[in-house]
Amino acid sequence: MDGRAMLYAIGGLMEMQNATCEVQGESRAKAGTGNNTKSLKGLNLDLSLFRGFLPSPVPSSLRLFWGQSLFCKALLIQTLAVLLLCSVAWGGSKDIEHRHREAQEPTVSAQEAKVLRQVADRAESDPAAAVALLASEITPESSAALDVALGNLNVQQDELEKAEEAYRAALEKLPTFARARMNLAQVLIRQEKSGQVIETLRPVLTSGQARPETFTLLGYSFLLQGQSLPAETAYRQALLLKPEDVNNSLGLAKCLLEQERYSEAIRLLEDLVEREPQRSELWVLLANAHLALEQPDQAIVNLECVRRLGIASTEALATLGDLYLNCRQPAEALSVYEEAFAREAPPLERLLRSAEGFLMLGMPAESETLLRQARRVAASLNPDQRRKLLRLEARQAYLSGDRKAALMAYERLLEEHPLDGDALIALGDLHREAGELEEAMMAYERAARTSGKEAQAFVRQAQVEVERERYAKAVERLEAAQTIDPRPNVACYLEQVRRLVR
Repeated sequence: MDGRAMLYAIGGLMEMQNATCEVQGESRAKAGTGNNTKSLKGLNLDLSLFRGFLPSPVPSSLRLFWGQSLFCKALLIQTLAVLLLCSVAWGGSKDIEHRHREAQEPTVSAQEAKVLRQVADRAESDPAAAVALLASEITPESSAALDVALGNLNVQQDELEKAEEAYRAALEKLPTFARARMNLAQVLIRQEKSGQVIETLRPVLTSGQARPETFTLLGYSFLLQGQSLPAETAYRQALLLKPEDVNNSLGLAKCLLEQERYSEAIRLLEDLVEREPQRSELWVLLANAHLALEQPDQAIVNLECVRRLGIASTEALATLGDLYLNCRQPAEALSVYEEAFAREAPPLERLLRSAEGFLMLGMPAESETLLRQARRVAASLNPDQRRKLLRLEARQAYLSGDRKAALMAYERLLEEHPLDGDALIALGDLHREAGELEEAMMAYERAARTSGKEAQAFVRQAQVEVERERYAKAVERLEAAQTIDPRPNVACYLEQVRRLVR
């Protein structure tokens, strides 16, 4: 067997092995000598460094997953043994250089393999020193494998710009280096440069070197750019090559949801939750698809499955509470909200929105439970959040029948925000219900001078004038309201008041 045939035979063995290296001491010693091809047999190798790989993208929630370190010392030493063996079999560095120009994968010389071994020795204890050593050995004539190894080390240090630079340097030396392109594509995505991914991977597609992971990356990139149709095509191609990959099916489901093909997405997601019921994201997407088809009951079933499996996030539980609230099941909603907000401090906006939902349904007691939790962090509220909290507290007091507390809350709110039109109208309503028409009219007049509340305030003023039996002035106020915001119900009321004037 000549050197090239032996290399590709070894490469085939590598492709068949998926686990990380677990090598017996005797086999490792033999492999390290570079003298015996039989020492490679039976080794359980993940030679991702040799291939130039970073962990393949596994988008979940449309985020890349980056796996364990590529530079496990034992893994790298055994990888270098393979490289040294190939170097010896090819008959020296000059022959390697000639083959390097024509190959689709890079080779390394014996000296370069020695450098990589030194890098491996330092990588675990002193990654910065390993990077510096490797960078110092890279030249325009050195193997592209060194540039890729440097890029991988940079990724481990979260130096993504430097990693991108290293991968591009590798491709300058060997444009056909498909694994370098895959690594570069992943780094570009992590830097939110998804627009460059397609051009980066195009040579891999045209050369016939595309793997399932290539199409997964393309689908993910297209989806990030809002191009759901080409993303769907890419994910379907990935599934054709690797049908068992749930992540590709998940990406396809998201494409279908983006295209509003909800029934197709539901069928796909139902299959996925059967295969991986412990993945909460699948259940949440399934619930979203049912909601898009106006099937809230089924969405509740999906989210309850997440809850009972014990895999629901705080946001998923809060959404379930919203659904129960919309379906007018306040007891269930409050129970879910309390469960959601007890496990971790919820975002204040979410807490206030849930409290507001109860108030919209006229349920002040349930709302108070959530408002009490919001008050605990009142000191950290920004002005808008404090304003909303005061408004909700006032509304909660009003619905509870505590008029005094409601008046105090609205007055406190107006001290801080004197042009809050909603608060002024609510304050006017409180005075009007108590028969305090002068105070009500003053509040409504102030509201009429705030942007966006003019028409509503004029209608309220007209109602006060009708109670005073001053119908002509009521007509003037209603006509002013209709000039600003014509509404059928106000037009009907205006006609009725005009009859009283006659």
